[in-house]
Amino acid sequence: MYLLASPVTGMACGVSQIDRSARLEDALQNGYGVQYWGPDFNADTLNQASHGLLILEAAKVGALDTPDGKERFFTPAEIQTIGQDGTRPVLVYLNLTEVEPWRDYWPSDKTVPNWVGPVTAQGDKLAAFWRSEWRDILHDRVARLLATGADGLFLDDALNYFVLGSMASDSSGKPTSIERSAGVMLNLVREIASTAREIRCDALIVVNNGVFIGRDAPASARDDFDAYRDAIDGIMIEDGFGAADHPDLHAALKQDYLDRDVSVLSLDFASDVEAKPLAQKARDKGYAPYIVPDGSFSYLAPPASRSR
Repeated sequence: MYLLASPVTGMACGVSQIDRSARLEDALQNGYGVQYWGPDFNADTLNQASHGLLILEAAKVGALDTPDGKERFFTPAEIQTIGQDGTRPVLVYLNLTEVEPWRDYWPSDKTVPNWVGPVTAQGDKLAAFWRSEWRDILHDRVARLLATGADGLFLDDALNYFVLGSMASDSSGKPTSIERSAGVMLNLVREIASTAREIRCDALIVVNNGVFIGRDAPASARDDFDAYRDAIDGIMIEDGFGAADHPDLHAALKQDYLDRDVSVLSLDFASDVEAKPLAQKARDKGYAPYIVPDGSFSYLAPPASRSR
């Protein structure tokens, strides 16, 4: 039972980390799904999905496609429908480190704000996630996202701590090494989780990638990594049985997360023929699998339960 009478954190609100972990694990028994857009991206269709957990984009329409330049989010009534009257957790998407011009935080006058960071070799525009101005945007966004009635947050692109730390130093004040950048990201995720639980004390937090963050952070940040793992409920690894497959990855997932009761969600890309054996590989390692046949998040692929 989850007690939501007051916007406080931890045991004081009746929900402990153990409670959150149990809730997430229970939901994952029936598999999870990820959808960000598509012709059937509406509350009634999503309600019919059989997945135990859904990770969704909260905005039905981006800022670039509305007359007033404001995103259109799912309403609380729609999230209630999608979550099957509160029986299925719904997590909504928040990008920690990349600037997305279709969001309504982007200045309408097209000026480049000081929270825009460098561009990666792949052409991705990073946010200056070490700056307080970007963090203010994220905290504001957390409040707006959870106002939809969502059960928690899916924090994307945490791995950009490594990308940023690998870049040449400049005069922008960015972290000057992977080690320092990892320390900044540890604290950022903890801040976001704290803000979320001030609004909804049982909020679930799942981070995408960044598996080695605790090993990349300074040795002096060991306590910070422990607090980070206490703050999150799950970690997703993408393509963990494809391009990212490596014994060190799976050892870190077990030692740093599963052994600390942090759920591991694996998301892989494979054809329908390859899906079943790939999902079983994930289950054998203790992960909750989800297989996307064509790399698209415009629809929900069938759930892969924990028990098959």
